[in-house]
Amino acid sequence: MSAWGKLHSAALELSKGTPLKQRLMVTFSKYLTELDAGDLPPSLRADLSALLAAFESVAPLRGETAVQSTVRKMSNEQAEELAARVVTLFGQVARLSSPRPVEDAMRAVPASGAEDGGADVHTLFAAEA
Repeated sequence: MSAWGKLHSAALELSKGTPLKQRLMVTFSKYLTELDAGDLPPSLRADLSALLAAFESVAPLRGETAVQSTVRKMSNEQAEELAARVVTLFGQVARLSSPRPVEDAMRAVPASGAEDGGADVHTLFAAEA
């Protein structure tokens, strides 16, 4: 999966209805650990490194990972800020990626909406894959 795809999946994970701290741990373990800075535009590599470091800034207790310890110790405001940083990085990658998958996908959906009950929505999601 591309860097765009991993960050997109991370952003979708963050949009779920589970508790934010749980979403952050899943986002890190399923999507962010797989990101290679070399797959990002050079201007965003330092942002990724700082983001990953922020997820592992607290020494783990016995039976915990650094991510679990870090997220557990966060205030709600810090958790919201970290989630926002993930989504912001996704937006930056989407803007700098070529071809632009989001803009291409949006062109697949008619401006007036799908007249056939949503068949064009499938085109939108197919473009993300």
